[in-house]
Amino acid sequence: MRLPDEFSFSCPLKINCGTRALANLPAELSAFNANAPLILASRDQVGRKRVSTVIDAFRTSGLTLGIYDRLPGQPQPDLMPVLARMYRDGGCDSVIVLGHGSVVDTAKCLNLMVSTGFHGRTDDSGGDAADPGPLRPLMLVATSGGNGDEVTGYASDGVRRLCSPRLIPTVAFIDPAMMEDRNDRDVVDGALIALVHAVEAFLDDTAGPMCRAYAHSAIGLIVNHLPAVLRKTDRKKNLCAAVNGQVAAGCAFFSSSPGVCHVLATGLKQGTDLPLGFLMAILLPHMLAEAGFNQPERVGELLYPMVGADIFAVTAADLKTPRTIALFWEFFDALNAELSLKIPTSIGDAELTDEQIKRIQSRLARGSIDDHVARILEGARHGVTAIDD
Repeated sequence: MRLPDEFSFSCPLKINCGTRALANLPAELSAFNANAPLILASRDQVGRKRVSTVIDAFRTSGLTLGIYDRLPGQPQPDLMPVLARMYRDGGCDSVIVLGHGSVVDTAKCLNLMVSTGFHGRTDDSGGDAADPGPLRPLMLVATSGGNGDEVTGYASDGVRRLCSPRLIPTVAFIDPAMMEDRNDRDVVDGALIALVHAVEAFLDDTAGPMCRAYAHSAIGLIVNHLPAVLRKTDRKKNLCAAVNGQVAAGCAFFSSSPGVCHVLATGLKQGTDLPLGFLMAILLPHMLAEAGFNQPERVGELLYPMVGADIFAVTAADLKTPRTIALFWEFFDALNAELSLKIPTSIGDAELTDEQIKRIQSRLARGSIDDHVARILEGARHGVTAIDD
């Protein structure tokens, strides 16, 4: 294992997982001397029953609860002062957020505001930004449908994308009671985003061994449990495993640099209604084929979390990279067998035009890097994965 000359890794997140994970909510808050949480959720996203399940965890705690379960589907800057006033007028001292996506973004931004009065002067542009300082406890009750971004230090306030390690939730709770029966497409979309983030973090030369350890766990959990989720085989247990994988992927993603699949898919998303995770899945095998030419040993190591130690050990070194790529294709085929909206095998199937593809490629033109991007896009355009010359 190669150790970068310099790297940084931070994961302050604690995870409570299991059939009674929510029962630990009052104790986790008490550890921070918090006894008046504000619970945030979107009733449309998670349903009234699951909001009630979280409330029931406090039935004998004696804690005072504030509840707002009508958060919108997208962050709304005008709502933040209203929530902050509710927080302060109710004497709240912590935040519990139930759900994923923009609901969690809103909770992160609210916690930033009520803890420090900080209004988002930090962003992910790479410029210097002031440290907002310690924030109040933020408890995340995870649900299916997320993509791992929930446990990162990223958040959108509806105007800009904020970035600070202080935004990372204090504790994440993964309980089967919260694994709602969501639309399969949404579950797969979030899981694919997390999976590609984990793969790219694993291959990031600047990331350290701890980041790769989280990515390794994420890949294994998602690849080995997501197909069972779609087959409805012990669905809640397998959803918990997949969500654990998404959480691990989020930790790895925040400690690494965004990879080419992330950047390309984000740009291509502007020209199609196809889910972002599906676009990233189209690009992934071609990125691995390109990376395999330059660092075949590193790409071959991805086989380990997918098949386990025994099969990895008996696979010839020169076959590990092509076998890894083939397994990803098989994984996507297994998902497509259960999905009504299929993961396309090529960008062409996503109905993206050559002009749109060239426009995205031109934004990434940086010498030799542009050559790599061009080959990845060319392969993804035709749906052909080149492994050997």
